[in-house]
Amino acid sequence: MDKVDARLKLIKTTGGYKTNIGSHVFDWLTRDLADSDLDALIYRDKANSISAGTQKLFENRVSVEIEVKSKSASTTAKQVRMMIEDVYKAIGTDETWGGLAQKTNVSGDSIEIEQGEKVVGSGTINIEIEYRTAKWSY
Repeated sequence: MDKVDARLKLIKTTGGYKTNIGSHVFDWLTRDLADSDLDALIYRDKANSISAGTQKLFENRVSVEIEVKSKSASTTAKQVRMMIEDVYKAIGTDETWGGLAQKTNVSGDSIEIEQGEKVVGSGTINIEIEYRTAKWSY
């Protein structure tokens, strides 16, 4: 997850991305975000499935939910789409996370827009990272 964190923090316009969500990256944030924290990205390693690979290895699949949030007023949906695009681009730079994983799969994304006192948009990208570990190590 350290590699995921580092990669997501690279999402900045100075690095060729469309947004600067890499400036506000949070691991398992549970509090409400302040306006000063938006645009933001929150990632959560929600589940890890393990199966026997060989006598010495476990095959692991960690499910990661990546949530992006924006408050860009009248362009909120467009901003959320650009943030999702940036996340896909960042993941696609190296699907093996520096050789630590065999591959990364994506299962899709979604967008929601809330209109209360302010317009807040969010998007969720779900990925699964496949990797191997020695048996009984995490």
